[in-house]
Amino acid sequence: MKTLFKGVLGLALGVAVTASPAFAQKLTSVDNMKRGDTWELVFGSASATGTYFAGMSALTAMLSEKMPNVRATATISPGSAIEVFPQLQRAERAGGMHVSYDLDLGYKGEGPFTGKEIPVRSWFFAQEAVYNVFVDANSGVTSVYDLKGSGMKIGGPVIPISKDHPERWDNAFAFINALLTAHGIDPFEDVEVLPYNTSQSIEELGNGNIGGLSASRAYGSGAITELSTRRKVRLLQPDPEKAAAVEAAFPAYMQPFDPEIYPMIEIPAPGMAFFHGVYAVLHRDLPDDLAYDLTKTVWENIDVLRQAHPAFKNVSLETALKGVTVPPHPGALRYYLENDVPGAQDWADKLASEG
Repeated sequence: MKTLFKGVLGLALGVAVTASPAFAQKLTSVDNMKRGDTWELVFGSASATGTYFAGMSALTAMLSEKMPNVRATATISPGSAIEVFPQLQRAERAGGMHVSYDLDLGYKGEGPFTGKEIPVRSWFFAQEAVYNVFVDANSGVTSVYDLKGSGMKIGGPVIPISKDHPERWDNAFAFINALLTAHGIDPFEDVEVLPYNTSQSIEELGNGNIGGLSASRAYGSGAITELSTRRKVRLLQPDPEKAAAVEAAFPAYMQPFDPEIYPMIEIPAPGMAFFHGVYAVLHRDLPDDLAYDLTKTVWENIDVLRQAHPAFKNVSLETALKGVTVPPHPGALRYYLENDVPGAQDWADKLASEG
């Protein structure tokens, strides 16, 4: 069996580290992360008030404590993948936590990462998040249709958006575009979408400077709870009949929004929102054995992540590869194969066949 693992993982590693000839730039070596016998691993996240930073902070503290050869830290990354993926290219980050949309585009070298080789590989499914599309409750806007010709200022994308360059849209605007377009709303004419990251959007809506926001957050966000105490806000409602059109344009799925999570936020009927997966990722070029040890240590101490924030309470080894579309790091895959994680053998077979 060990021989089989080595053969399959050798092929998987070959697939994982071979760069497409379409990518021209030379990547910095992860050897720069090593100081003597110690790996100094820095992990990206997202904004300071989000769950990604809380989760990564807990994980890195635990890894530093449990692994003598690792000193890990987490950094605040307000730009999320737009910020962290170039840092992966420069071998300044060992990994991070990102939405499925960004992970797919980075791996494929598409969208804002067109022509770039992002050395990213999946680590594990971390949480389910929701696109919180809130509007000022005094605006008179309840459904997406109400935005037609409203001119409402909406915070969301972390970078300036151009209609002429869709390849540069980040995940935040790509979702807004999919949602509004499916309902016949022009995101460039009917509303004004402003380049505010999640923390800025929450602050600006709380101060009444904008009329709405679209932000990916897991349930139980402290920042959103605080927003609901500062300003009366409403969850903007999509038309359930337009769900298929939104889902065809963006990797998210519609389901009911739990009204008990934020009791001070108004949730009109039908009480729906769009959800998506969030994944922990690793740098593609981290040594196999190191990635294996990181993975083993995480799952042997997973309660640390579960206790970091309610968003991670359901994280489990059983669902580590749930919805994964980007190849797992070979070192992580070896651990998942040894523990019969659903989907692990499928990935091993797929990578072996591509090799």
